[in-house]
Amino acid sequence: MAAFVLRTHDYRTISRCLESYGLAVERSAATWPQRRFTDAAERRRAVATVTALGEDPAGTESAGYFHTRLHLAR
Repeated sequence: MAAFVLRTHDYRTISRCLESYGLAVERSAATWPQRRFTDAAERRRAVATVTALGEDPAGTESAGYFHTRLHLAR
């Protein structure tokens, strides 16, 4: 199963659930742009959320786009 998850969302709970069924979950180091922010407030919220989740928004959300990360379960 492949899931492109916005970096503003925590996928760890889902990964643990999939792993409990015997699936191995890999998380890509690369990110992919999803869409531009609708306004400055949405951008600020996304940067704050990504930072709170322990990710670096430099060059991704701080550049004006939501970014996704690939999670592959097999």
